[in-house]
Amino acid sequence: MENQVRTRSRAGWHEDETTRLFTAVKEASATGAPLRSVFESLSGDLGRKPNSIRNYYYACLRQKPDAALLRSAPFTAFTPEETHHLLRQVLMARGQGMSVRSCVMAMAGGDHSRMLRYQNKYRTVLKHRPEMIEAVREELRSEGLPYPKEPVFDRADAAFCDPEDTAAARLMAEPCVSAMLEGLKELLRRAARSEEAMEKQRVIDRLQVQQDLRRIAWEKDFEDATAQLEGILVLLRDFLALPRESQIPQLDTFCDAALEALAQAEEFLTRCHS
Repeated sequence: MENQVRTRSRAGWHEDETTRLFTAVKEASATGAPLRSVFESLSGDLGRKPNSIRNYYYACLRQKPDAALLRSAPFTAFTPEETHHLLRQVLMARGQGMSVRSCVMAMAGGDHSRMLRYQNKYRTVLKHRPEMIEAVREELRSEGLPYPKEPVFDRADAAFCDPEDTAAARLMAEPCVSAMLEGLKELLRRAARSEEAMEKQRVIDRLQVQQDLRRIAWEKDFEDATAQLEGILVLLRDFLALPRESQIPQLDTFCDAALEALAQAEEFLTRCHS
């Protein structure tokens, strides 16, 4: 199996392509995106079909199962202090005319995965806990620090509006802008109804990886068990094939070999059941 993977890699996959694939998997893991989206997004760039990319990815997992940790690494939650610090930094940047994306990119030091982590956390708070945003905004105002002069946008608008300055808030009062935002809100409401389906797809992807890894382990255990059984059968067959007069002088040697084979088989079974 390992030789097959290596041959396939030499035939069509270069090291930089493999690195790019697993980097994309790691970034998808940080954002909670499904593996399917990784294969589809790389399809055009690599000139390969999504199914071909998927097959190569799982072939790499069979060769090196530890690579799956890119998907199963535990998520590090924000502490209350980290969340408060993030909100202060973002709102101060907003008060100085910066966008949320520019602020979190600066906080991440150019690290794309960290930037996505900060951005997603801010948007989650903005969507589900807008009162926290307003509390930090008032805190900055009382301390004399930069803060957004206009109220924070409601949760639907915030998914699309990240104003560079407070003039954007005034534009929102225009009838045409209000009508556009109402349309966007409706799109968001429809998208929210599909979130449950997306989460189910993520769960399916994770279970699929776990199932593949278990199958790999089962295949290896089966191959090892087959080898153990074949060794015992060969030992018995060779001894029983000897003439009766030749079996007696070799009986002690046969017993020693049989005991060693049985000990190895028992150790294998113990390891499998532990």
